[in-house]
Order: sequence, then structure tokens, then C-alpha cells
Amino acid sequence: MITGLTYFSVAVRDLNEAVALYKTLGLEQATPIRETRWGFKNAMMGSGGRNYIELIQVSDPNSALARHMRSRARPDNPEGEGIYLVSLEVDDLRATMDRVRASGGRVTTEPESPNTAWVHPLSTRFALLELAQRQGR
Repeated sequence: MITGLTYFSVAVRDLNEAVALYKTLGLEQATPIRETRWGFKNAMMGSGGRNYIELIQVSDPNSALARHMRSRARPDNPEGEGIYLVSLEVDDLRATMDRVRASGGRVTTEPESPNTAWVHPLSTRFALLELAQRQGR
């Protein structure tokens, strides 16, 4: 069962510009900009010790994020920026993945992230969902 919203990711053309913009909204940069193994750079933005938004910028033109942004590009959004992922907390990751698969959904896991799974956008009306179980549950 879903127990909460963890954060959401916003794909941006320029990470430094996006960090500055979100600071004007009152959020703080909670993590330094760093390279990830998924072909993008990111920084978490939050307030009061809680992260709300992950800003992400393509660093590998062959990454899933790069493909997603290219597919979303249009005249009024030439870079394909916008919400990329919604991360949800679940109480039982295995049971949630089983329910998604039983309904015909596609779920991906990685050994490096045993408490996390991703539901393919084609299974969720084009929203990439991250399912995260808090450690210790």
C-alpha cells in the first residue's frame, strides 16, 4: 500500500539555472550537484530538512532521461523539460510489486537498490513511478 509521497523529479535543461529558480521559491539546495549512474546529474531541493524535488539534467545523451526529454520536446517546450518521476513510499515493496505485475504492469529492480523498484510509464498512463520502502520495515 502507498503510504506517502517521497519526492518528485523534474527534468531540466540547465541544472544550475533550475537550482537558482527553485531557491527563489523558498526551497534550499539539500544536496550538492552530483553525477548518477543513470546518465544524469541531480540535486535535491527541500525545506526544513525534508527533500521535495529532485532536479535532474541529462549527462548521457543515451540515457532514459535523454530519450524521455526528446520524446516530450515540442515547440512550446523544445527541451522536453518537466516532471519525470514520482517517488512513492510503500509499506511492503514486494507486495506492491506483486500487485503491479498481477495487473499486467512492468516493474524494474536493481540489486544496488534493494528497497526500491520502478514501475514503467507504459504501465501507469505515462508516469514513471518509483516505489520505495523505508528501511527497517
